[in-house]
Amino acid sequence: METELNSLISQLPAGAVAHATRLGLVLAPSLRNDAWNLVVAHVARLAHGASSHRQTTTAWLGDVLASGYNRGRGFITQCAAAAGLDPGTLRNAKMVCSRIPVSCRHDTLTWSHHCEVGLAFTDPRTIEEWLALAERESLSTVDLRRRIRSYQGAVATEALSTAPYSVLRELRAACRVVERERHLWKQWPPGAAKAALAEIEPLVSLINSLRARVLLAGRETPDDSTLN
Repeated sequence: METELNSLISQLPAGAVAHATRLGLVLAPSLRNDAWNLVVAHVARLAHGASSHRQTTTAWLGDVLASGYNRGRGFITQCAAAAGLDPGTLRNAKMVCSRIPVSCRHDTLTWSHHCEVGLAFTDPRTIEEWLALAERESLSTVDLRRRIRSYQGAVATEALSTAPYSVLRELRAACRVVERERHLWKQWPPGAAKAALAEIEPLVSLINSLRARVLLAGRETPDDSTLN
């Protein structure tokens, strides 16, 4: 397997590629536009004919596409067709490569591990933490995916539980401004007052909704006298 990989690496255009591994490649610095186009075509041909190293060639093509050149709409679809890949797979590869440089990839992990992490997170520190976790605990890609989804679910639940408090903080800040500028808004002419009402319609709806809920809760709560 290693011999096949070395053979594949030897087929890369040496002048255009500075470094290549099982998990990605680094292009030579200051690569000209025409040379970059040739690398794309060359790596796509390698990907199409290297079924036993499909993950490697997909990572290579992702690195080339993420190297900073943008050929506009439809280019990735053309590359995918030349490489025998699904366009979505290649778009994902480009995204993963843009988020995880070759120097930050873990040799003990597979390309699929990097895809799971690179598609789920954008922060470099968070990405490194998850790759290190997968390496330390020898997680399979299935286990890693399960752990990531569980984590994301917990984060989403926490965000939902704290959302009302973040809104309250914003409302308190708005109330402080209103109170501070009381001397101004009390003197607004009818036209300004009408315009202000239109602007704060969502806030008016919120106040009316909250007041209705409080009144309803008050009617549903038994009076103290009925409990004696």
